[in-house]
Amino acid sequence: MSYKEEVDSGGRKCLECGDVLPYGRSDRKFCSSSCKNRWHYLKEGNLKAERAKIIGALDRNRAILGALLESGKTSIDIPDLARLGYNFDCVTSYHKVRNRDEYRCYDIKYYMSASRIFKIERCLPYSIFADP
Repeated sequence: MSYKEEVDSGGRKCLECGDVLPYGRSDRKFCSSSCKNRWHYLKEGNLKAERAKIIGALDRNRAILGALLESGKTSIDIPDLARLGYNFDCVTSYHKVRNRDEYRCYDIKYYMSASRIFKIERCLPYSIFADP
């Protein structure tokens, strides 16, 4: 049944609860403001959960890199880093620098080759107020 047929037959349903929509505008999607608010709240809640998951992965990555720096290591094999729980999909920035791939996780930067990350070091965070 197409949307036009639903409108004509009066069989349109609320996106949240599934009840038949009462009379009103032809483009109405919810039966009440509480259904509308609940639908948007749940939709936004999923986005917040996804953002929280990414921020958690970034924080774990930074903690792993920070622990490596504190122990005096400036390079590590990629499989060893993966065993520590590092998530390679979550970085805060990426640049190509002199034919090398530079990655940053907040204030820690490193370079990556096919089998290893190296030259792990803390860097000053970029500031829009810094003098050029």
